[in-house]
Amino acid sequence: MKRNELMALIATTILMFAVCMSASAKGKRNVERGMTKQEVIAILGEPKLTSFNIYGDKWEYAKNTNLFGDSKYITVFFDRNGKVVQYDTRIIEPNSQTSNVQQSQHPTPPIYDGRCDPDGRMDYGYCLDDASFSKLYNKVKKASFDDNKFDLIEVASLGCYYSCAQVVRIMKIFSFDDSKMKVLSMMAPRIVDLQNATDIYQQFNFESEKQKVREILRSSR
Repeated sequence: MKRNELMALIATTILMFAVCMSASAKGKRNVERGMTKQEVIAILGEPKLTSFNIYGDKWEYAKNTNLFGDSKYITVFFDRNGKVVQYDTRIIEPNSQTSNVQQSQHPTPPIYDGRCDPDGRMDYGYCLDDASFSKLYNKVKKASFDDNKFDLIEVASLGCYYSCAQVVRIMKIFSFDDSKMKVLSMMAPRIVDLQNATDIYQQFNFESEKQKVREILRSSR
């Protein structure tokens, strides 16, 4: 009888373990492109290491994967809006200096060359191609009131990236410096070639205005 009870207890334990593992697997989510930092933390927890550059943030994790001591290193890359753009993993075995997956560097947007992806959509870090920018420029220029122009720029800036030269062209549509500053404030977080920011500074004559430009560009990073 005792033997039967013991076997029943073992069977029940195994069954409960399987159920728990199944529930855990179903509840586990994977990091996906476009997720926010809060969603990543909910899945992976707080990162072990963090770093950033002008294109976005990089979070790194180290986790033990099994009883044999293998370690999984996870790297998550975010764009400047805090959304996931890349996810890398690599497994390192004990006493091994190599991993079965090479870790890539942070995806770096190219210098402006007017390109977009093969489907015509803007990819991470790419600014508008000439044809798309011309459409935006003409719509903004033809809008009847400044408020309408600002609305068009604001909507476009939700999904587009710009070069400094493109920002300057939009700014030139407006006559007053205050309006130009407002345009810059909306477009600055989407600029991909800050090395050419001199073009923007040259649109203003006074040092106080150039200081405002500097603050806008710095706060947008």
